Amino acid sequence: MFYKSLRKEIIVAPKFVSLLIDDNEVFLKQFSPVVAASGDMEVIALNSPLQALGVLERCPIDLIISDIQMPEMDGVEFFSRVQGLYPEIPVILITAFGSTAQAVNLVKQGAFHYFEKPVVDRLELFQATVREALAKRRMLNELSLLQKEKFLGAQPATTIIGKSKEIRAVLDSVHEIAELPVTVLISGETGTGKELIAQAIHNLSSKDESSFLAVNCGAFAEGVLESELFGHEKGAFTGAIARKPGIFELADRGTLFLDEIAEASYTLQTKLLRVVETKIVTRVGGTNPIRSDFRIITATNRNLGEEVAAGRFRQDLFYRLNIYSINIPPLRQRREDIPLLMEYYLHKFKKKYNRSIAGISAEAVLFLMDYDWPGNVRELVNIIERAVITCKVSHVSLRDIALADGFGQKSLGAETPYLSLEDGEKTLIRMALRHSGGSKTIAADLLGINRKTLAQKMKEYKIEDTSEVEFPPDSHLP
Repeated sequence: MFYKSLRKEIIVAPKFVSLLIDDNEVFLKQFSPVVAASGDMEVIALNSPLQALGVLERCPIDLIISDIQMPEMDGVEFFSRVQGLYPEIPVILITAFGSTAQAVNLVKQGAFHYFEKPVVDRLELFQATVREALAKRRMLNELSLLQKEKFLGAQPATTIIGKSKEIRAVLDSVHEIAELPVTVLISGETGTGKELIAQAIHNLSSKDESSFLAVNCGAFAEGVLESELFGHEKGAFTGAIARKPGIFELADRGTLFLDEIAEASYTLQTKLLRVVETKIVTRVGGTNPIRSDFRIITATNRNLGEEVAAGRFRQDLFYRLNIYSINIPPLRQRREDIPLLMEYYLHKFKKKYNRSIAGISAEAVLFLMDYDWPGNVRELVNIIERAVITCKVSHVSLRDIALADGFGQKSLGAETPYLSLEDGEKTLIRMALRHSGGSKTIAADLLGINRKTLAQKMKEYKIEDTSEVEFPPDSHLP
């Protein structure tokens, strides 16, 4: 039996999908929202382990939460089958009184964790454990993809969209530093594309054929993060049933990107300092030093200088990480890049969802140009994708943007650069002419003006032929 929300129109797909399995349907109905609240997650709740195995054959699943005592097939046999077929999926076990010993044994065999009923008594720990399991799942997915790309001799495309002087300065820095084996610190607000810049540095470096591994330091609890980075020896802690190499080892001859470095605990910062300085790693519970020739790039959305002054970040580690710094400006400070980004992602999602959309209405363009973008490029991408999904006519309108509460509210400071009316009109005319294939009649219709007015505007802005109305090319690497 499914307890998942079925809506006629999907606006934004969840990041993860989890299976919740228990023969008690009351428990399923009550606990499904708890699991969903642990992350951005769709929950498929089933009362049958056999059904769950069928779902696993058809759907990509990121996490399994299963009871142990079930009449159709107990959790021991179910876990054994999952472990044999899908060892990459983390499994969290739910135990009733009397089955704790079985759960402990399954954790030794590779289960992620277990909880005794009633789970609500340890709800905060449960939800933190779910987030850790999902973070590990994401990291394993990325590692698997990178290994596949390396095997196929391919590198993921890295395209930086923009023509503003601000983004060109970032690109200049990327080209300047890429070939030099130096540590880089990337700063910028959430959603500005810090990982994309790190990937670009890697792709332009001599390590471009090696692995690029990314770890979000804020996604793991302190002990888990240390184990993931440094690895561990068998028996180093409860559940460490085998030796496991860490990310530092796996990044040998490649690039390691540590995102949200300010989230690392002060204790872990001390260990990171030694590794950054020596390139020597010791696994948790081990004594043998392991040398790894990796390049480290870190990123943060905080001001690390202020974190140092407040005593939350080690000054010596800050100096080691900040050999070369790149700051990515927020989208509101490079507004002339917004039309390029809108056009790029409109084209991308039109292809993805097979939609016949000619473009974005003038009203919607001007509105989006004037918006603050607190979520930066990531927010813009989300809004364009959602608009493409909901658009039922030839042009994306304000209605299609499905604005959230407060969207479009002004919060810019007095010094924030706004697009001038003249620049806005130029942008709209260029977009309309491009969409019309250079036809002034069609372009005027798209803009809601007559052809004579369009001709006057083109003359005023010195836009005289189709060669001048092409959208500026994307700045990209390379």
